[in-house]
Amino acid sequence: MNFCFRLVCLLTASLMATHALSQDLSGWSDKTVCRLASSQQDNPQYLQEAKNRGLNCGSAATKNTSKATTNSTKQKASKSIFLSDKTYKEFLNLPKESKTNSCGFNRYEPNWQVIDKDLAPRIKGYNSKMDNWREVEGQYSREVLSKYLEATTFAMVSEDLELKEKLFNKLHDWASKDALSATMRCYFYNGPKSIAPACEGEWSDPEGQDLAPIKDATVAVETVFALNYVYKLYFSDYQPEDKRHEVIKRWFKSFNHRIKKAKDFYFGNSVGWHFPNISIQHGQNKSYKSLIKNMVRGLNKWTLSDGSMKNRTTRGSRALWYHYNALGEAFIILEIARAANVEIPTTLEKKLLKAVELFQDAYLDHSVIEPWAKKRHNGQASNGHQEFSSNLDTLSFYASWLQIFQLRYPEHRTAKWLNQELTSKSRSLKINPITGVTLGCIHRALVDNSPEGLAKNEANKIKDLSKLSAFNIEGETFNLTLDKVAFIETGAFKLERSAEYFKPYQWHKSKIQGSLKLSSDKKISFSTLVFKQAGDQEQRLVINLDHPTLRSLKRHIDSLQRKCGKGLMEWGWLSFISETNDIKDAKNQQCHYDYFKDANDQPAWELFQTVLGGTDAILGYLQTNVER
Repeated sequence: MNFCFRLVCLLTASLMATHALSQDLSGWSDKTVCRLASSQQDNPQYLQEAKNRGLNCGSAATKNTSKATTNSTKQKASKSIFLSDKTYKEFLNLPKESKTNSCGFNRYEPNWQVIDKDLAPRIKGYNSKMDNWREVEGQYSREVLSKYLEATTFAMVSEDLELKEKLFNKLHDWASKDALSATMRCYFYNGPKSIAPACEGEWSDPEGQDLAPIKDATVAVETVFALNYVYKLYFSDYQPEDKRHEVIKRWFKSFNHRIKKAKDFYFGNSVGWHFPNISIQHGQNKSYKSLIKNMVRGLNKWTLSDGSMKNRTTRGSRALWYHYNALGEAFIILEIARAANVEIPTTLEKKLLKAVELFQDAYLDHSVIEPWAKKRHNGQASNGHQEFSSNLDTLSFYASWLQIFQLRYPEHRTAKWLNQELTSKSRSLKINPITGVTLGCIHRALVDNSPEGLAKNEANKIKDLSKLSAFNIEGETFNLTLDKVAFIETGAFKLERSAEYFKPYQWHKSKIQGSLKLSSDKKISFSTLVFKQAGDQEQRLVINLDHPTLRSLKRHIDSLQRKCGKGLMEWGWLSFISETNDIKDAKNQQCHYDYFKDANDQPAWELFQTVLGGTDAILGYLQTNVER
């Protein structure tokens, strides 16, 4: 009987306490509020009520009141977890022209043809290696995301409110259709298992050709969270009373439970799902500093003293790619930590600098990474060759770290090398498909427009212009000064459109047959596979060097690359530029010109001058005769 009575009393008290949480506390006495604030210090309602009344309920309650206030207000220090509002405001206040130049948006037009394909209902069909992307249902969503983020960065830079409205409405359209929501769900935020049994077992095939639905789920979730990140920074305060916000936020929220809780640190999946977990806490105005500290601690452990990154630098033929990705995650972790005032260990920065140097050295010589790559952790044998782009401008996935590094460590040898390799056409300035927020553009613009940056750029420009003997300058345009060479067709061209090798940036790609006629009437045979590099910012001809008539150029590729970098060459292709607005491209072309001039190889020097002088004629032939 006594037991039952005590149980009823306990339940009644519990119900009263629960009910009280939703009640107005204004009628409660100061004594009652203080008693509850002191005895139930984990309840923020009592603590906040005591603070609002100015009550001194004892040191413990006062301390916890202050702590509760700090957790509920200070943690959400900015609109984005990736940078402070102060940094973002400094970027927005830069002159529009300066932002446009720094981020490479001269003559840019949003690609609505791709954006209007829209995000797919689902992603389905990736294998573990993700090299079968052409066969994956909905895979085009990744390109849609890239072009959307690119356009959003441009709207931010150009301050184009009409474009902002159009992009906001497109986001609402995708949210209205629950885009990507039909993708198989593999991760669970709550529940007995964090991964669905049907999604386990990736890389059961050592070659990575097994179907891996967990890759489908990851791509879908990362796509939606990237849009969420950029929404918070750029769209969240746009027409705040607009009902479209509710639809968009509801769509974002539906994906909050399609991720894992962040616990253990590891590279990949947005740092073991830390980025989205932090974003969710940030959006709910809850404490997330412990998650950031966990990332920093984990990064310190997983960045090894030899410059390698645990389980990344050992990935066989993709070791360089995964090492680069780990660096991307690492430097974004540091930016998140800086924005939240979380301490970064000095030992960690030293190890990361070594890892960056390893990336640079391995990029230039794949054999450098082989001691780690040969361990083949979830990878295929490399045999001394890495599957990695030879042009840094093409990188976007986590590539913001390239600009972040230049800003944070400007005197480091890799920062100086990146400054030489990267141009205004770098995708890393316009897109980051993981963070959504394009940190590359923001940091590049800030460093370019700082007093030190402006002075340095002006001094460098004067110095560079004095060395560009092959060009003259008209306004912002660099034009080739060499004598023009005519192209004469001697045989019909043949289109090259094989799906395996054709890329969207290869305009008018075809095998042409002809000769180049100099002003002296001398003719040089010219027959090879060529294309015009996409875009209107420059006149760039790209030729394949495998034809026998081009051997004199091909034999110099290795030494040319060592002297001038890879900016105008890639996998047996060599670029020739006759007009550009990009001083880095002009400098690179001048470097090629000077190299062949001093190479003590007359046949190569004569052929190089002839092709460069005939660039406009060949491009004109392609544009007139060959379909894009």
